[in-house]
Amino acid sequence: MRVITWLLAAITTTGIVARLLPVSLSDLPFLPILAAVTPLYAATAVLALALTLAPRAWRHRRVSRRIIRIVAAAALALEALWLTPLASPSSRVEAAQANSDAASLRVMTCNVYKGAASAGDIVAAVREQHVQVLALQETTVPFVDALKAAGLDELLPYSERSSSDGVYGNGVWSALPLADVASDDIGSSASAMPAGTVDVTRADGSVARVRLVSVHTCSPQPGYWGLWRRSVEEIGVVRARLAAAGSPGYVLLGDFNATYDHAPFRAMLGEGKADGLPTLHDAAREAGQGLVPTWPSGGAVPALCGIDHVVTSGGVAATDLQTLAIPGSDHAALLATLVV
Repeated sequence: MRVITWLLAAITTTGIVARLLPVSLSDLPFLPILAAVTPLYAATAVLALALTLAPRAWRHRRVSRRIIRIVAAAALALEALWLTPLASPSSRVEAAQANSDAASLRVMTCNVYKGAASAGDIVAAVREQHVQVLALQETTVPFVDALKAAGLDELLPYSERSSSDGVYGNGVWSALPLADVASDDIGSSASAMPAGTVDVTRADGSVARVRLVSVHTCSPQPGYWGLWRRSVEEIGVVRARLAAAGSPGYVLLGDFNATYDHAPFRAMLGEGKADGLPTLHDAAREAGQGLVPTWPSGGAVPALCGIDHVVTSGGVAATDLQTLAIPGSDHAALLATLVV
């Protein structure tokens, strides 16, 4: 029992430290994977704490038991600090909901797992969920053809698609006309991220311009730790664009391969930075709907990590967020209602 308790305490400590490390150390080997499941360390901390309650096992090891209890209590305090903000909507969301002139925009994103996802289910979700903008990652030519055959072009007739390697692509489909389209809006080291700008008409008749980017970063894996960190941080370039006069609001949606517990993701949002640039906002954190895991999906293991995101800026806020299982994909689709 003592060995198991120490093992749980060690796992908890390692995971919490991985979450606490600054951006400069966040791409050390395997640390991104440890940080990705940060909420699970609350469970290992509770188990370790519970096992210290067996008096016979710790009769002559009071110091050891005290150390484990301190470690577990500290971990639980940090987890509470990190998870509590997910329980209620932010003031930005509340203000957006109270604005009677605001317009809504329904968006959806999904990594289609190298074109293996069910195109029919995606088109059905677009139709049933009244999706106005769709972002898909890891598309293939046959998959895009299947989307068309299933009727996607009738629902979302405007699109911009791109590919970084000629095999797997990335695309944005829209019910509203796309202006200022770009095959790669970010200039990413990982993959091309297509984008387009739509005009959204508010209740008072005014028009808001919103730029939508389909995001796909590098996944954290051996040999690619540095590229993973760089590809996440590079998305933060839009913060400088937002500071320019006349800039449209940005909505970044897709597979970021990072959770809010990853330091590069928080740095990309601009949190904690005193650089005078606008801050980006993660919809899962702002909507107040708790944890929104999207990966892995469709297997024996339940979804553990929220690596798919909708990120908004300025006058755009996500008031609703939900996941939807798509057969054939290892990612759940993420749907959001945006208030503009």
